Amino acid sequence: MQSRHSTNSLRAFTLIELLVVIAIISILAAILFPVFARARESARRASCMSNLKQIGLGIMMYVQDYDEKYPLSFTYHTEVPPTGSWGSSSSGYYWFWQQIIYSYTKNVQLYSCPSGDTTAAYPYSGNYGTNDNIMSTATSLTLSALDSPSTTYLAFDAGPYRMMISSSRDDVTSPQGYYWYLPGSQKYTGCAATGCHGVDISAGFKHSDFNSDGRHFDGNNVIFADGHVKWTKTATMWNEATKFKNGGYAQSTQSAWNPYNSN
Repeated sequence: MQSRHSTNSLRAFTLIELLVVIAIISILAAILFPVFARARESARRASCMSNLKQIGLGIMMYVQDYDEKYPLSFTYHTEVPPTGSWGSSSSGYYWFWQQIIYSYTKNVQLYSCPSGDTTAAYPYSGNYGTNDNIMSTATSLTLSALDSPSTTYLAFDAGPYRMMISSSRDDVTSPQGYYWYLPGSQKYTGCAATGCHGVDISAGFKHSDFNSDGRHFDGNNVIFADGHVKWTKTATMWNEATKFKNGGYAQSTQSAWNPYNSN
């Protein structure tokens, strides 16, 4: 005769066993999630570096075609830009450096950093910017004018499409507002994380990289004036800007921001 109480019936988890399983899962999640996040950002940094390598190649091809002169960071034309949706106006058309070298890169996506401002309408904000001491709005330097192209910053992860650093305006040590800042520089300015020097984090731009350690971990990707790309610590970029500032922005000042006398 079969017993009413089968010896093969399944036994449910006790409360203690269930809590132990949950605790183990929580510990594993706490260990693995930061690893996954770092791996994801490592991939983004690599993608950004690839973008800048191709941009750097495009700039250097432009330099070779235009008597070794770097492109302007921003200019005005009566013609429609090659990527028509960027920066047009009723009185004419504004061309940014991304559009000026577009014929060499043929890829709009290159100008958007995967860790940059995903809310920006145009690639000229919240993605990559240039050193205004080399690629200005009024004029640009020639490759031969630079004392040390391999150690001079040309373009990099930035809030705006260009970074001015001179006695009249210093976007690095004194961010001007909205997206005019170097990613990761908030802690060096000595201001509150909610914004400073006019940087308005409530504006329609992504400013988390201003308050962080940098666009990519604790640094930013940089194209140097000879075309090569290197990840550089935010602290290093800040220190180079501080040296330039303390030297009165003179051409004799040793700084990676100074095209005439670099490290």
